[in-house]
Amino acid sequence: MAPRSLEHKLQLTMFRTGINLAFLSRGILGWFTSRLDCITSFCVVYSFTGILFTAFVGTMIKNQPLYIKGIDASNQELTKENAFGAMGMFIFLFSSSAIYICCYKHRNNEHEIRSQGYMRPSAMQRLGSRDYHVELPHSPSLELQHDSDDEVEVDEMSSILS
Repeated sequence: MAPRSLEHKLQLTMFRTGINLAFLSRGILGWFTSRLDCITSFCVVYSFTGILFTAFVGTMIKNQPLYIKGIDASNQELTKENAFGAMGMFIFLFSSSAIYICCYKHRNNEHEIRSQGYMRPSAMQRLGSRDYHVELPHSPSLELQHDSDDEVEVDEMSSILS
């Protein structure tokens, strides 16, 4: 086999690195999505705490800037806007996490119910069991009692069932 050039080796190395990174990111995303309920619950608590803290800091900067070291008249407005901007980010995180929890709260329960067959499609519910008909073969002794004078027909399943 002919020796490979440096460019070819670099291309192969980059390709393998890309595949490994894709595989790694797929695993990390799978890990996060399987634990998304716990992560969103943590985000709700964390963002609520952040909202309270940044509201307190923003109010302190607005009303009593003397108690915070480094705040003077020249940067009071800027720091107040930054504190309330951070509070806006915490509000967004809180609301999006709360919406996720509310919308996907019963997602796993619905899947379990569907897998057990309790929630059938509406077409199957309308038809019910009318479209499913089972005929069980009668035993030969019952046929002999009812058809003593007639010719007895023995089907292929009767020998197996008796």
